[in-house]
Order: sequence, then C-alpha cells, then structure tokens
Amino acid sequence: MDAAHHAIANRGWVVAGEPYVDNDVSAFSGATRPGYARLMRDVTAGRVDVVVVFQTSRLWRNRRERAEGIELLRAHGVSVVATKGPSLDMSSAYGRGMAGLLGEFDTMESEVKGERVMAALQQNAQLGRSHGRATYGWDRTYDATTGRSRDVLNAAEADVIRDIADRILRGDSINAITRELNERGVVSPADAKRPAEKRRGTPWGKQMVRAVVTRDRNAGLRVHQGEVLGEGAWEPTLDRGTWERVCAVLADPVRRTSTGSAAKHLLSGIAVCDVCDGPMRAATNRDVPSYKCAEKSHVTRNRRDADAYVNAVVVARLSQRDAVDLLAPRDLAHLEAAAEARALEQRLDTAADDYADGKITARQLERITARLRPQVDDALARARTVDDTPLLTGLVGAPDVAAAWEALPLTRRRAVVDLLLTVRIGRAQQGARVFDPATVKLAWR
Repeated sequence: MDAAHHAIANRGWVVAGEPYVDNDVSAFSGATRPGYARLMRDVTAGRVDVVVVFQTSRLWRNRRERAEGIELLRAHGVSVVATKGPSLDMSSAYGRGMAGLLGEFDTMESEVKGERVMAALQQNAQLGRSHGRATYGWDRTYDATTGRSRDVLNAAEADVIRDIADRILRGDSINAITRELNERGVVSPADAKRPAEKRRGTPWGKQMVRAVVTRDRNAGLRVHQGEVLGEGAWEPTLDRGTWERVCAVLADPVRRTSTGSAAKHLLSGIAVCDVCDGPMRAATNRDVPSYKCAEKSHVTRNRRDADAYVNAVVVARLSQRDAVDLLAPRDLAHLEAAAEARALEQRLDTAADDYADGKITARQLERITARLRPQVDDALARARTVDDTPLLTGLVGAPDVAAAWEALPLTRRRAVVDLLLTVRIGRAQQGARVFDPATVKLAWR
C-alpha cells in the first residue's frame, strides 16, 4: 500500500472512485490532463471532500492552473492532504496562502531546472553535438575516447537519402520516388530505428520523403531553434552544394523539374499554341487523343503523332557526338555566388573574433554585421540557382539513347523536353490527313 492509501486508511476515509493519475504529463507541455480534469469535475459535482496527493507540486503544474484550482477548492470546501508536505485547508486564508507560496516555489524550481536544460542544449548545439534520438541516416554510438555518444553514418540509410537527392535533381517527382521506395520495400524513417520485430510497416509518404532529403543535418549543419550555429559533429550524407540544389528544386514553384508532376502526357502544358501563345492541353477530338489550344481552341493536333515526333527529335539530339556539351554548366553564377557568400561569412567571423579580442567595439561589430548580413543573404539566394544539367545524366553518352529515353519516367522526360526545347504547335493545312512535322515548331533553348 502506497503513502496516499496509508493516509486515507489511517483517517478512515473512503476513496471516491478510481485514482486520478497524470504522471506522464510534463509541467511545461501544455497538454490536457485528463485525470486532473476529472478530479475538478468531481469537485464541482460535490463528490469530493478531501484531495490526497503525494506532494502539492504534483497537483498543480502551472500558475494559472493553481490559481483556478485554489479558488474552485475554496468554493466547494475541499481540503488538500499531502503525504509529503503540509496539508492545506482551502477554507482558510492561511491554507490558500500557503498553497500559493508552496506552488510558487515548486514553479520556480521547475523553471530553474528547465533553464539549466535549455542552457545545456544551447551549449551542445554550439559544439555541434546531436540532441535527441539518432535520426534517419545515422546510428548513435558511444565514443570511449571522449566519454560521449556520437552519430556515425548508417550506410544503407545514407544511400537512400543520396538516391532520393539524385533522383530529384534528375527530374523525378516526389510522387514517383515515394511510390518506388514503397515498391522496393525500403524501411521508412518511422520504422528504421525500431527492432525488426517491432516495426509497424509504416510506408513512405510524400512529406516524409521531402523532409528526409531537405534536412539541414544532411549537409552537416547544426541548427538550434531555427538558427544555423555551425557545422555538426557528424559526417554529412550530402555535400553542401547538392543539398542546396535539392532544397532549391523543391522550393521553386516554377522549376523545370516540376513541369507536370501531375501531367499524364509529354507536351501538356509545355507546348503552346502558335496562334495565341496559350497552353496546349490533352483532349479528345472525335475519339482521337489530341492536344488542343486551351484558350480558344485555335489548334488541335493528334497527340500520338506530336509526342512521337518530339521524342524522336530529342533522342536524335542526345545521340549526337557533341551532346556532351549539353552537360556543361549553363550558368556558373550560382557557384560564384556561393564563393561570395563564404567570403562574406568569413569576414563576419573575423569581425566577431576581433570583438572577442578587444580589437573593435560592440558598436563597430554591430555596424559591420548590419552591413554584411544583407549581402550574405543576397549571395546565398543567388547561390541556390538550380543547375538543370543533372536531368541529362544517363542519357548523354548512353550506349542506346532511345532505350534509355523510353526507360525514363514521364516526369523526367517532360523536364528534359522543357529544358532543351520550346514547342509551338501550329495549324495544319485544311483537309490534311497525314501528320506534318512542320506544324510542330521546335526551337533549341
């Protein structure tokens, strides 16, 4: 029998129903306390005369709850008996005052403990150490040399992250990647850290794929409360440049690799009407699959013929010897901007060191930071320019370009077409029954 039941039995009292238990609810979580809520309902209904607790600190978890509880107990003449600490008569001003004072000390002690925990977390973050459980891509091990745990790459999980990043840069949609991961039976992050016998078979979801590949942690960055504090004390799964490009691709609503993640046809939304510049959309014309001007129906063209022609042109171009030139970066500005950002950040670090060494004043440091920080942000924004050339990897130089092209998912074929060509579909001669390639006007970008 525990202390509370002893106190009840010694006084000859009777327990009113089931005990009220909220042991797993943190003082700072703000979560609902069903046990406490039931107790207050029973007090209000007049079913409780005395509340027996282990300590008063376990009865109330915050100031507002305590103030409301004291007033409710006073109004219904209910006292509090603690097995560890003083009993409180809520009908008296002394009892209510003691409840308030003891509660303030309990709250202060809890807040001081919380501040110590937060300070420790801040220090760990500044040192680049991990916090919490090991995340997908890494395993937690104990380092006997330092006496601390550290994260080491999980080779299989890291390969999954790299594969996702590579496929995104090559134009695959999140939907396609998610579906393929589930078809292959790749264990999802929700189950990866569970023992095999306790896995729930949780599938990959689109948001899960996106979250796993865009984490700052993949690039070796230590983030605390939304701020990047520096490099983490673990090996990254992706190099910084690859991670930046992946984030840019997924954040850019008009990126080329997004041209039709939901489209079901090669040229839908990519080709434009040669009459009005409006988009061409998939349609059916007299039971014939077609592309049709979405604005005013200026042009209608057989879809199979148009797709076959564009496919043949792209394959022919990628099969030429000079196709390798397409892999050359089209714009090195993002690389130059990244170097500029690193140089500016180094100047900020130097200024901080100079302030720490007493070489400059706080006011000077503030002026330097205010001047350089906008330049850093601008350079980083320019550094996130997406490099489209990974879309062509595996096509240029392939032994059989036609076979490689046919093996690609539609989303990537659409992205490559949009990368290489502008497509304008014009009117055919009246009465023409044979497809005329001249009506599909292609221009290399």
